[in-house]
Amino acid sequence: MTAGDPERIPAEVWPRPGQLRDAAAALQRLGFRVLHLGTTISVDAPEAVWHQVFGDSVRTGQVSIPATLHGLVDDVSFVEPPDLHR
Repeated sequence: MTAGDPERIPAEVWPRPGQLRDAAAALQRLGFRVLHLGTTISVDAPEAVWHQVFGDSVRTGQVSIPATLHGLVDDVSFVEPPDLHR
């Protein structure tokens, strides 16, 4: 969780080559807060956003990339193991 905002779950998103800015924009449209752009895209979002976008695959920490992000995102790595209680 990010310091001072325990309701948000942080992660690093690995964009496809050449898709950094488009992937970041898509993530923002889906409700993620983009914190930093570099080799990866640092994001965070409330648990509800993670479930809405990635479904139940978030529970395992090994997310399946949804169709809305295909072609933009290769992988997602959680900064800390998610603590999802649903």
